[in-house]
Amino acid sequence: MKKTFVRLFLTALTTAVTLTAASAQALSNGTLENWETRGPYQAPTDWFTTDDVAQAVIPGLPFAVNATTRTTDAHGGTYAARLANTNNVLLGMLPGILGIGGTVNPASNTIGGISFTGRPARVEFFYKLTGANAAADMPAAQVVLTKTVNGQQSLVASGELLITPANGYTLASVPLEYESSIAPDTIQIIFSSSTADEPMAGTVLFVDDVTVAGTALATVNAARNAAITVSPNPSNTGLFTLSTARDASWTRSAYTVTDVAGRVVYRGAAAPVNATGQRTVDLRGQKAGLYTLRLDTPEGPVVHKLLLQ
Repeated sequence: MKKTFVRLFLTALTTAVTLTAASAQALSNGTLENWETRGPYQAPTDWFTTDDVAQAVIPGLPFAVNATTRTTDAHGGTYAARLANTNNVLLGMLPGILGIGGTVNPASNTIGGISFTGRPARVEFFYKLTGANAAADMPAAQVVLTKTVNGQQSLVASGELLITPANGYTLASVPLEYESSIAPDTIQIIFSSSTADEPMAGTVLFVDDVTVAGTALATVNAARNAAITVSPNPSNTGLFTLSTARDASWTRSAYTVTDVAGRVVYRGAAAPVNATGQRTVDLRGQKAGLYTLRLDTPEGPVVHKLLLQ
């Protein structure tokens, strides 16, 4: 039961965002001042928590996990969110999760997200992080902006930040890297007290006053990055296809794929000189989440974010 729940929980957590009802351009309840009762637990209005995911994975769960709770230990205003790795006798050790958007439905690929059409440079928030193993737990913030056209979702921009320990409220920034010049239609923001395979007891992350900031400028080497296209992106199979309108030598180039912690999870050797056409990047077997592809083309590196569902 524990293993099944954790597997479904992690799958739900990293599923690509599907639009839910919320106003464009605003991070609804970004101050985390407004909370509401949902069955056996409380959650910030227009946000989802570990309990929302637990209820979606196990409908009618009669108890609260309480890995994400309201606290008066706030940066501004009265309340903030407290995310703590929590050991439940039935479900095992679970991380505290906080994500924007109020709907969680793994069966229909819906997990939070709000309507958003801007191109911010970054997402900012205030946090505290405590616990003897907090750094090893790899608590993180993840931001994804997408655009859906004809039912097909495309990655517009993304960013992730490994959160470092801090005893007092500290300003943090998640810079966004843009894959496309188009305007997004949806933003997803998720905080987690642990992204480790096994969350550790004692890690506590406080989050408050979440905002978007700045305006994205043209990316460096945008034309070069645009010469390599990645599809599908997001991918729910782990397979990504690289294509190019340039010389085939671009897709023949060696590449690396790194995870949120900067660890290389896959290396692709240069393809044979006579290879032409498309090339496949195989991330099957990797955990769902954001990865960074670096392809060393003849004219310099091309960098793309890959979103594995």
